[in-house]
Amino acid sequence: MVDAVVASVGAAAGAYGTAVLTRGEDAAADATVRLGQRLLARLRRSPESGDQIVEAVEDVATHPGDDDYLELLRAKITRVVDGDRALAGELAELLAAAGRPVVTISGDRTATVRENTGIVSLGDHAVNTVKDS
Repeated sequence: MVDAVVASVGAAAGAYGTAVLTRGEDAAADATVRLGQRLLARLRRSPESGDQIVEAVEDVATHPGDDDYLELLRAKITRVVDGDRALAGELAELLAAAGRPVVTISGDRTATVRENTGIVSLGDHAVNTVKDS
């Protein structure tokens, strides 16, 4: 669940920069950004949040595309969610209501697979052999 929250909040921060912390819903914003704004607003209301979520979002907005800052945001969100189980349920409900999966892929030779009936092989010099049974 945290990965989906980070993907949405990161998309909102990437689209609006630090203005995402104060900007209301924008009719022109796409669904992921609007979802990110709602998730961020709920995260900020948690007593566990303090300023750590705001600071992490500001870092993501200031350094777009930098995976290190996204990882820091992920760690901060995980810490807040772990400390507030009611929040975890509310975030899960917001994600479910959005009705579509949010996926983030990063790093060299990464793969995301929804369904697979064969081999997914990543890495240098990989060799795969399929034998009939």
